[in-house]
Amino acid sequence: MDGLDRSRAFLKEVKRLVIKVGTAVVTRADGRLALGRLGALCEQIKDLNAQGYEVIVVSSGAVGLGRQRLKYRRLVNSSFADLQKPQVELDGKACAAVGQNCLMALYDTLFSQLDVTSAQLLVTDNDFRDKAFRNQLSETVQSLLALKVIPIFNENDAVSTRRAPYEDSSGIFWDNDSLAALLALELKADLLVLLSDVEGLYSGPPSDPKSKLIHTYVKEKHQGGITFGDKSRVGRGGMTAKVKAAVNAAYAGIPVVITSGYAPENIIKVLQGECLGTLFHQDAHLWATVKECSSREMAVAARESSRRLQAISSHDRKNILLDIADALEANEKLIKTENEADVTTAQQAGYEKSLIARLALKPGKARHAK
Repeated sequence: MDGLDRSRAFLKEVKRLVIKVGTAVVTRADGRLALGRLGALCEQIKDLNAQGYEVIVVSSGAVGLGRQRLKYRRLVNSSFADLQKPQVELDGKACAAVGQNCLMALYDTLFSQLDVTSAQLLVTDNDFRDKAFRNQLSETVQSLLALKVIPIFNENDAVSTRRAPYEDSSGIFWDNDSLAALLALELKADLLVLLSDVEGLYSGPPSDPKSKLIHTYVKEKHQGGITFGDKSRVGRGGMTAKVKAAVNAAYAGIPVVITSGYAPENIIKVLQGECLGTLFHQDAHLWATVKECSSREMAVAARESSRRLQAISSHDRKNILLDIADALEANEKLIKTENEADVTTAQQAGYEKSLIARLALKPGKARHAK
């Protein structure tokens, strides 16, 4: 397990997670349902539910499914003469109303086959302006999770007052990515997983061979330095919307992973700490700093710091050591998580028990530094 994997050790402590399923995951390139992918996703959620995880789903796809269904109905009910006329674009809210029914019927069928119960919760931006609604939302979700029911959220596009064509980003949330981030905060989730049609966030368009997968997003390093590809073929915002939602959630305290919804076991692998997709975390800048320093650079820095310490007074050195002790106490939980990962690595490498015992940090050791 390298430094990059150790930064994900905290994922093994996750209990409640929000999973956002994008339209590109729910549907195929021709607009039809991707039944295989959706079935594999439901199987993962069923397994997580059985393992004691509390899973909340935010699912897109209603508008696309409704549009496909209504286009078919219009074709069936049109005469040859009607088909020769210019076709009027279908109303998006009508598509949402029809498609939501199709989407939930599908989830209900798939989950029923797995002996799992799901529930539908439709929300609008204006709902979240009401504190009583937010309290009731939390209570309802808590009751569903206690009963092992999978809550499935979607924006109620059929009655939403958002300006067409869904370009109003002035509200509390403006697409299902930002809705998922909002729900993760409201419902006190431990993790938000945004499923995409690519492996994660790349340094450039995923179609460019020179683009590299970014395993850990560092706002100070990557913000403004990434060229996004085309907007989602079916959704509203594509990767740009996902990154915006991920950054907002991560810096509010909810870790986020953007990963592919095409691989059948990705969510489970993420929760096991495997280095999949792109991680967004409020402490990512600390991990990146350590990872990017070479051994020589750290040795040179240590020597320079030693020389500087020798030049200052004993009183100042004492204050510095006390500050270090305070920092150790403040970060004891994170240090313990990282140390557990180091111990696991040492055990897997076959190190002697005496060395592993010296490596392991005992409870309260950080406080003894004072």
